[in-house]
Amino acid sequence: MKVGFIGAGKIGTGLGILLSHSSIKISGYLSRSVNSSLNAASLTDSTAFSKYEDIIIASDVIIISTKDDCIKSIVEEILKHKSTINNKIFVHLSGSISIDVLKPLKEYGHTMVMHPVQTCPSIEAAVSLLPESYFTIEGDDIAINAGINIVKAIGAKPIVIDGVNKPLYHASCVVASNYLVTLIKAANELLKASDFPIEKYPDMLLPLIRGTLKNIDESGCDASLSGPIARYDIDTIKKHIENIKDDEILKLYKVMGLATIKFFKNPGNAKMTELEEIFNE
Repeated sequence: MKVGFIGAGKIGTGLGILLSHSSIKISGYLSRSVNSSLNAASLTDSTAFSKYEDIIIASDVIIISTKDDCIKSIVEEILKHKSTINNKIFVHLSGSISIDVLKPLKEYGHTMVMHPVQTCPSIEAAVSLLPESYFTIEGDDIAINAGINIVKAIGAKPIVIDGVNKPLYHASCVVASNYLVTLIKAANELLKASDFPIEKYPDMLLPLIRGTLKNIDESGCDASLSGPIARYDIDTIKKHIENIKDDEILKLYKVMGLATIKFFKNPGNAKMTELEEIFNE
């Protein structure tokens, strides 16, 4: 199996590097940026292509690894080379875009979505994190089999899905990753406001975060909640609210408090109801 990439970004390049050390051969990269395709090709010992026709002919699987809003136009470009695309497998990596964007290619070959459930802010992060990640795979049987082989080749874990609400699925990933970053940034801002010497100990909260994730991994969310809401510690919550002076962080604190009550509230508990009223003030 030969895999080619249209797009030489962080995930596409990182995935290619991992595959280049497996039994799967990388044909090469085609990118709007010549420097990006040359760099990715050099890192994977493959070819930097300049024409769609050439990368399609050289590949059994063509992975579109670009920004989401480019996928449709790339499909249209591929369709200009109909004589070369029979029985090829076409893939995109987006978690939010439906497989339907590849539908025009189904007449000629096979289509698949192969979404890495991971955050990769750099090529190095992709190489490090993708092998310990899940990939969700959606498509026809031939494409799915190829996707499973690709995912397993880098040591990652495939999950075959069908009929999933993609916007909600992707929103889940955004909340788990992007909004976690925002929450930790807000926590650091509160540390600064408390006059804690965060410049000397910028990683002070990381063991706490890792401990929380370890508890969730081992025991699940329901058994991992601790802190003042879990203890019905009304006085502590009031002190927090009185001392948070940043309006946006205070809004976030209250919204997260209400969400915590919603997910973990014991019906009929008077103290939890009182906490709910405090967060709503």
